[in-house]
Amino acid sequence: MLIADPVYAIEKSYDENYLEGPVFHGRIPKTIPEPPPVSFLGISSNSRLGIPAGPLLNSEWIGFYARMGFDLLVYKTVRTHAHPSYSAPNCLYVSVSGDLTPEALSTPLIGIPRIEPGSMRDITITNSFGMPSQDPSVWQKDVALARTKIGRGQVLIVSVVGTERGGESIGDNFARAAKMAAEAGAMAIEMNFSCPNVKGSEGQLFQDPQAAGEIARRVRRELGTSTPLIAKVGYIESDIAARELVRAVAPHLDGIAAINTLSATIINPEGRPALPGEGRERSGVCGNGIRKAALGVVSRLAREISSQKLSLSLIGVGGIMTVEDVDLFLSAGADFAMTATGAMWDPFLAYHMKQQNLR
Repeated sequence: MLIADPVYAIEKSYDENYLEGPVFHGRIPKTIPEPPPVSFLGISSNSRLGIPAGPLLNSEWIGFYARMGFDLLVYKTVRTHAHPSYSAPNCLYVSVSGDLTPEALSTPLIGIPRIEPGSMRDITITNSFGMPSQDPSVWQKDVALARTKIGRGQVLIVSVVGTERGGESIGDNFARAAKMAAEAGAMAIEMNFSCPNVKGSEGQLFQDPQAAGEIARRVRRELGTSTPLIAKVGYIESDIAARELVRAVAPHLDGIAAINTLSATIINPEGRPALPGEGRERSGVCGNGIRKAALGVVSRLAREISSQKLSLSLIGVGGIMTVEDVDLFLSAGADFAMTATGAMWDPFLAYHMKQQNLR
């Protein structure tokens, strides 16, 4: 049995998906009676499962996935200014066998526009958007609208990113973006410290603990203590790197989300860059192939949080394609789990999880 096409139409541009999506021809499942709620950073949540910033382009996407039973919903990364998406294609299937490792990614991967996956285990993709953002005059109103489209026990998180712009430091810009998101109705803020698809320093902040800690401190000072604050990080290759990062950011955070994607060079079957445009030779790989790498980072971070006796929640992301994968991340030390690629191809994933009462 083949897997249905994703609700994000990967053959279309970001702008088309923003205006026309999500694409869903099924039936919204009946609500499953909710078990006792859990606490997500002090906010009541129906479950431990959510969707990270990737596919939640606007309030239409938030509302759709909220109705499908995903309870932790991260609005796609916004900025203090309008920023266009890279041109299409933005997503390609990647042909891989087994688990990807950073070492294996020294060899280019082949990206192709379409396959017919036989199972969720066949789906590994690359994405390259460049962290696009609508103007704040648009996204602030839309965040407020998204807040009205979630139900009881669901949490709206807004992802923000900062840049050095017009004499404003990256830390100050991060803080301003976070404040704007909170004012628009975000129940929690996620700072995006990891994106392999941008050309500025903001994409790899998690690799600089001192800078990440200073930005987190600046954002916390701007937000105060009433709004939960999360940092989204990428692949962390060692216990030492995990320890340094956790020590730097933990005093200012309520949670860490890991990982974003793995960075790889993507070529087409003829050996040329698969994604058009300068600076897009490398892009983020996500889906089934990165699960083992993501689980390794979650385990490292969980050990550090435990050894330092921190009251810091851990959100596991990366390669969660099935209900069983959710349990893998919770068993590895994550307090919560989020799926992007999995939810794009199987929007019923939260429903199935709740049927099996995996929490």
